[in-house]
Amino acid sequence: MRGTYVLADLISGELPYLRRYARALLGTRSAGDAAVETMLETKMLIMLNEGRTLAQRKDLFRALDETIMEELSKGKLNLEVAKILRNMTTDARRAVMLTAVEGFSIFETAEILCASTNLVEKALMDAEASLQSALSTTVLVIEDETLIAEMLAGIVLEAGHSVLGIASTRRQAVELATSGKFGLILADIVLADGSSGAEAVTEIQADLPRPVPVIYITAYPKRLLSGAASEPAFLIVKPFQPRQVRAMVEQAVMSAYLEQPH
Repeated sequence: MRGTYVLADLISGELPYLRRYARALLGTRSAGDAAVETMLETKMLIMLNEGRTLAQRKDLFRALDETIMEELSKGKLNLEVAKILRNMTTDARRAVMLTAVEGFSIFETAEILCASTNLVEKALMDAEASLQSALSTTVLVIEDETLIAEMLAGIVLEAGHSVLGIASTRRQAVELATSGKFGLILADIVLADGSSGAEAVTEIQADLPRPVPVIYITAYPKRLLSGAASEPAFLIVKPFQPRQVRAMVEQAVMSAYLEQPH
């Protein structure tokens, strides 16, 4: 069957992207990774014990999505994560994450969400409308490629946010961060002078009274998806589509908002 792989190899190859989906959906690295771990220990282990050795990518994401929703329904998630999840995992947002970020077709997304294609298409239309009313924030862009930086700024502005400025080196980014308030960082990891965008983010965050969400946009995802404790919750791989950025920006901003005391 086309697109079918040995289950163990498929899990190994898709693990970083399963974590990315769960982290973006749940809003935190720890909660996302825990959900993936639960999925592997339950649904995947059962499949292996039953002798099932072949699977498709959509099977893993369906198992993960089911695990997350089961954890919520059973009250196994902590209150903060559950609050974020109830507010963020509407059919619309889940459909956007699966299609725009993970690259699934509408048909595959319908299978993952156990929904009809009509429902998924409606969910995507609803999501497009909701993006227009996303919570507004100011964004700091750290990107050394001029065209990409301008594209990111344009996407941010079109989504109803503002841009503090664009930095192309670590030093510029740190200096720019002191010039105003911002609620989100979009950052590449390899900058113009060979400096590190990730190190710039670490330095910037250390001086903030409260950490802000960061979306890494990079052509080198393996440098960040290595299983280390510093793996990001939000990651987009270059080349990207504008809707990928908009979807991830909404997730990051909403997650940060819901984690704040109100």
